[in-house]
Parts: sequence; C-alpha cells; structure tokens
Amino acid sequence: MIHLVYRQLVHRPLRTLFMLIAVATTIGAVLVIQGFQIGIYWQLPGLVLNRGGDLIVTQAGITNMIAARSTLPQLTRRQVEAIEGVKIAHPLTAISAIYERNRRKTPIFIIVYDTAGGPRNIIAGTAPKGSRDIVIDRSLARIHGLAMGDPILISEYAFRISGITTDNVAFFAPFAFVTYDGMIDFYMESKVVGDITTFPLLSFLIVELMPGADRKKVAAAIEARVPDADVFAPSILAANDRRLGRAMLGPVFNLITTVSFIIGVLVIGLIMFASVNARRRSFGVLKALGFSTLHLSGSVVFEAAIITLLAFPLGVGLAWAVAAVVDSVAPLYVVMFDDPAALFRTALGCAVFALVGSMIPVRVIAHLEPAIVFRR
Repeated sequence: MIHLVYRQLVHRPLRTLFMLIAVATTIGAVLVIQGFQIGIYWQLPGLVLNRGGDLIVTQAGITNMIAARSTLPQLTRRQVEAIEGVKIAHPLTAISAIYERNRRKTPIFIIVYDTAGGPRNIIAGTAPKGSRDIVIDRSLARIHGLAMGDPILISEYAFRISGITTDNVAFFAPFAFVTYDGMIDFYMESKVVGDITTFPLLSFLIVELMPGADRKKVAAAIEARVPDADVFAPSILAANDRRLGRAMLGPVFNLITTVSFIIGVLVIGLIMFASVNARRRSFGVLKALGFSTLHLSGSVVFEAAIITLLAFPLGVGLAWAVAAVVDSVAPLYVVMFDDPAALFRTALGCAVFALVGSMIPVRVIAHLEPAIVFRR
C-alpha cells in the first residue's frame, strides 16, 4: 500500500502539487477563522485586567466593563474610601464616541482616568500630561494615518496625540486615553455640550486595598455601604467580558467553522474522487491481480492522510501570511495561533475531514469491474 501511494504521489508531481495547494488552502482558511475567534476573545479581558486594582466598583446590575454603560454617583468614591481596608479608590470613566476623518468613521472607546487605570503598552510618546493630550491605539493610528503630535478631532474638539499604545482594542473598537481635565474640557467645548447629561462623570472605581485586607469582606462592606454599586474582582469582571463575547459571537464563529470543515470534506472528496476516476484502469488491473476492494480503498484513505499531513504545515504558513496581511491592512482585527488547543482541534478536524472525504470515492472502487482493463 505504501509503495503504491508513494508511486502515485511522486510520479505525478503536478497532480500532487495541486492537491497539496487545495488542501493547504482549506486548512489555512480554517486556521484563520479559528485565529480570528481566539484573537477577539483574547482582546476582551484586556480592558479590565490592564486597569489594575484589587476590586472594581460598577453601577448596580452592571456585570461587564465592555459594551455596558455604568454610572456611579459622585459621592461613591468618598463612601468607598471611608471603608476599613480600602487604601484608595481611583475614578474611571468610559465614553463611547465616533472618530471621523476623510469620511471614514471608526467607533472608539475613550477611557478617562485620574491616578490609575491609564494606558498600558505605550510604544511611542508618553501618557497624557495636559487636558488636550490623548493616547490612542496603534490600530486607530494606522487606519487614519495618524502620528505623534497630530491633532485628532472628536465631536469637533481637538486633542493632540501624545502617545500610541498597542493591544488596546476590544469589540472592533480601539481605545483612547485622556485625563479628567481633558474630559471636562471635552464636555464643555465640544458638540456634546448640549447633551452633556447623557454622558457619565464617573463609571467605575478601581479599588486598592490595604496590605492584609480581606478582599471578600471589603467587597461586601462596599456593597452594603453603597447600594447603588456592585463590586467585582478584576478577574471576574474580565471573565464576564469574555463570556459576553462568546455569547454574542460564538454561534456565528461556530457556524462558520462548521461550514469550513464541511468544505474541507468536500475538497478532499472531490480531489480523491477525481484521482480515483482518472485511475480506473489502474485499479481494474490491481483488482484483476487479486487486490481486494478493502485494500484498494485503504490505499486511497492512506493517500488522503499523507496529502493532509503534508499540507498542514503549508496551511499553517498560509494562515500566518494572512494574519500578517490582516495586521497591516486592518489592524483592528487580531488573528492568533498561540493557543495549542486550537491548533490541536484544527489538526484533529483536518484528520477527520481527510478520512471522511477519502471515503467518497470508495464506492467507485467497490463497483469497479476488473474487465474494464480490456475496454477502450
């Protein structure tokens, strides 16, 4: 069997190359879909985990930091800091806005901070120092061709880019960071001044605890003292954000992944069917020499497995190339392959669609008569 498959692959190099390219393209498509899904889920917890703190206070009933509007009363900070075990409570405000340049609009998520919760992973410039300063993610800079020191108009209010960060994106919206002085000036001087009551002044509190303080007891004390607030550990709030992303996008990605695997089965099936159909006389000779249908069918399955095994690294390389192109052309979207479980699932799925696809032409071999070798 091995010798037969070897001869088929080596002595018809163009057909073998075509099969490798077709299967590798299918594998690459599956990996890109998986990597895109992993990238989105990886981005979501960053909004919470990069803010620091031991506890995070939200509006009562709000269990997410992303895709949720939280508004806390102004006296909440004073009430929280009066609780035993609390060292300091850092204010944080989240504002959703639209940035438009050259008729291209991009939703952005502005994070307003005071003493903590500011930008992480700054790759150029510095954190905001004045009320006009703003730090933006590199994806927003790439999309609109922005650079350090450039003005950036949001609702006709001109900020100045003082820094650029990386990996500060979630739900296809890049983050921007300003200080509270910048937020007040923005509220008072921009086009939102007429509708300022709809914008929050305080969204969250990042709570730092005294050394040795019991996190659960302090959280319970805060909720008892401030009935309008809920308290979460950052890891819990980050998990809620990821869970929200899975609930919203998971069914779509699962459907696309299922369709891609079905396409993989069809690609393998069509390739092997065409290969077997082109070798009907050869299989007829082998049947006349006494080879069983099971043996010949096994050679087809083995050939499909070898093709898929050889195509897998090519598919991975193709997926990496697509990820690099996506990062250059559309930096909002992250395609990641760092999850070994995802690679294993994809490899297992490829093995399955190679096996299932190779069974499609088995019926041709089973109904093949040895007498075909004597026909024109």
